[in-house]
Amino acid sequence: MKLIKKAAASVAAISLALSLTACGTDVSWAAKVGKDTSVPIGMYIYTQAVNFRAYAQNGQLNTSTALDKQTVKVSDSDKKATDYLDEEAVKTVKSYAGACILAKEMKQSLTDEEIASAESSAKEQYDTDKEVYEKNGVAQSSITEYYKNLTLQNKLFNAIYGKEGTQPITDKELKQYIKDNYATISYIQQYYYNDDGSMMASAAKAKVKKQYEKIKKQAESGKIKFSDKCKEFEKNATSYKSGSTKYTSVWDLSTDDGKKIMSLKEGELAFLETDSAIVLLQKQKIDYNDAGLKTYRDSILLRYKFDDFTKDLIAKAESDKTVSFNQAAFDKFGSASRDFSNLSIPSNYNYY
Repeated sequence: MKLIKKAAASVAAISLALSLTACGTDVSWAAKVGKDTSVPIGMYIYTQAVNFRAYAQNGQLNTSTALDKQTVKVSDSDKKATDYLDEEAVKTVKSYAGACILAKEMKQSLTDEEIASAESSAKEQYDTDKEVYEKNGVAQSSITEYYKNLTLQNKLFNAIYGKEGTQPITDKELKQYIKDNYATISYIQQYYYNDDGSMMASAAKAKVKKQYEKIKKQAESGKIKFSDKCKEFEKNATSYKSGSTKYTSVWDLSTDDGKKIMSLKEGELAFLETDSAIVLLQKQKIDYNDAGLKTYRDSILLRYKFDDFTKDLIAKAESDKTVSFNQAAFDKFGSASRDFSNLSIPSNYNYY
């Protein structure tokens, strides 16, 4: 029996090797940086899986529906799911290459401890969904490269924008960013799901909405304190029904929700609603001060500058003559031909 298993494993390995060199084209790599660095195609596929899981967790992707039949919401616009996953995976590969180049320029590298941490994170991820990754051609070593580069990018980011960096961002600049992009809200929310996980019928949805409208009127008239209702929901939260008395976050002004929340006056209530969820919220006085800025400075700084940083890395990779990208590999391993339906998806219906 052991011999049969070993033979089967050998056949599988040979089949994978043949698929990676189909028609004489080597598609085992996604990018090459100079003569020494090769980005495995598995990292490209793993990035697809990471984004698939994120969108499935927030309810935008369905694991039982073909991926090429689905769309995701990106900055309030519907985009074909496969196009989005592939584009984001290409960006990750390019930012990886850019980070390798920048690290040499800035003489930055990972410590043994940082490498060990990346390897540990990769092993945990791989072991959780080993069968899915094997089926889709993702080795644990590819996931390790993903985490190593993520760690390297964070290190480079801080070396540029941190307080001791080459282009440090001041507290004054961060406070202005908070004022322009952050808001504190209290809220109650419910996804339109029954206790068995099935979607509510139209009549049941209408009943929930009517209840929320009643709460809004009572809060606006002063008959109830909205904060008390939020405490009640927070205390009795379920996977699809929850609340918060104080939630501070950055809000994307390119989305309808972000625009609506940022335009509210302090104390004003408003609804947010999708086909699958309803939220009633009240804008509060923004919850930050010098102590809060100090505590959350790193995360706020990432929100503020990481998109610009990533764009710079991609531009660096695209303009460097020592970097090459494997379009044949991107085409062969596009998300339309992947199967992530059995990925473990945490049960989390949080609107935010």
